[in-house]
Formats: sequence, C-alpha cells, structure tokens
Amino acid sequence: MSAKKRRNPFYILLIPVGIVFVVTAFAYGFMAFQAVNAVRAEAGRHAGHPLFQWLRLHGDLALLVELAALAALTVGAIGTDRWWDQVQREQDQFDAIAGRR
Repeated sequence: MSAKKRRNPFYILLIPVGIVFVVTAFAYGFMAFQAVNAVRAEAGRHAGHPLFQWLRLHGDLALLVELAALAALTVGAIGTDRWWDQVQREQDQFDAIAGRR
C-alpha cells in the first residue's frame, strides 16, 4: 500500500491565481487596444460592457494585487520546497520501517 504523496499547497494555489491574472491581463489589454482604436466604428462596441467599465476603474489595482499574490505564492512555493520534500522523505522512511511498503 503506497502512501499518498504530499503536495506543496503553494503550487496548488498558484494555478487558480495565475489563471485569474492571465484573464485579467488579457481583458485589460483588450480594453486598452479598443481604446486606442476607438476611431473605428466597431471599436467602441464593447466599451459599455460591465467588465470593461470595472477594469477602467479598478484594472490597475487588480493587476498589481494579482501580481503581488503571484510573487508571494512563488516565493512561498520555492521557500518551502525542501520542507515538503523532507516531510515526504520522513513519511516514506516511517512507512518502510512500519512495513507498510
């Protein structure tokens, strides 16, 4: 019977935070692109969308907060990697001595 491998929770948290950051960055970039091309008739078509209105007001802060969260989680993941590996090694040794493997 093999024990379940422990995972570093910082890596697990990095995935959804990274996805949220990418979606926000793409939406913010699209909004900025639409603003630059506002002379075209179809460029202003999405200007009234609630997402773009929210991004216009809070987009800078949202991107900075998400980037700070990504940085903190990355530092946490790298900083605790050895500890999580040590915990796994100790669990493997315990299982070997206890005859679980």
